[in-house]
Amino acid sequence: MKFDYDVAVYLGTLPKIKNHNIKVQLMRAFGEGAKKCGANVLVTEERKLVSARLAVMIGWIGMNFSGPHIYFRKDIVEHQKQIGGKVMPIDGSCFKFAEHENQWLRYSLDDVFWNTGFYANKGSDARRWNQIKQSLNIELKPWRQSGDHILICLQRDSGWNAKGFDQPLWLDKTLKTIRARSSRPIMIRPHPANKVNWNHISGKYEDVYAIDSTIRTLQQDLIDAHAAVFFNSSSSVAAVLAGVPVFVADDSAVTYEIANHNIKNIENPNMPERQQWLYDLSAAHWTIDQSENGEIYQHFEPYLPPA
Repeated sequence: MKFDYDVAVYLGTLPKIKNHNIKVQLMRAFGEGAKKCGANVLVTEERKLVSARLAVMIGWIGMNFSGPHIYFRKDIVEHQKQIGGKVMPIDGSCFKFAEHENQWLRYSLDDVFWNTGFYANKGSDARRWNQIKQSLNIELKPWRQSGDHILICLQRDSGWNAKGFDQPLWLDKTLKTIRARSSRPIMIRPHPANKVNWNHISGKYEDVYAIDSTIRTLQQDLIDAHAAVFFNSSSSVAAVLAGVPVFVADDSAVTYEIANHNIKNIENPNMPERQQWLYDLSAAHWTIDQSENGEIYQHFEPYLPPA
């Protein structure tokens, strides 16, 4: 098929289009970078589909649809499948726990989930990780051999990572399983954007506490943690870097390959090698400067359909 454009950057995947918005800036930056590489680029505010080898959008499609920008994202994904083009969702950083602004973002093809999106990052070297750890002043700490409490981190219900799962049911089952095998204190950390009161579940179990995540950082809650438990949140990366063994339930989580999966082993978690996983994860992250100079487009262009 002959495409009208190499790249279509759809600003309409945002709820509001304001040029001072960092998300608008980074989308425009990708378009500029692709142009520098010789690509035929359309950057459009219209919610109108065009024929392009690559459609660039912010975010992904959640289980709960709200707003025309979400429906437009769905239309883009379906349209690109029909015409044989690719979709590039731009997603948040897995290192956001250490960022004060959006320095690093994830770019992939055809999906936003770690196990189904294509990042062209397998077998990466240490270069990108060295850039990230220097810019964010973070490090990979050795696995922790002792700890006190167990930390359970919850998700934002409306986020696409939640996949519409029943979070209260998952939490209750997880607490029941842990408490049958461990007497350690358990701290429940809600997502800061989720205003649900979890005391009705935590109160069913002894020595289980729901904490206020709006006044405490994730790093604070990881101090002296024996293990950290997640459904599939990218915040599990913070735990892995802190050396806290993680338990992850969903196989789309970025930490799934170096995580534990059977919560029954909460007292004896595995602590696998993390170096190559960290290199590959880092290689999925890019800066706005790397976008604007065309590095990201050049990285993914060989995987686009022929012009």
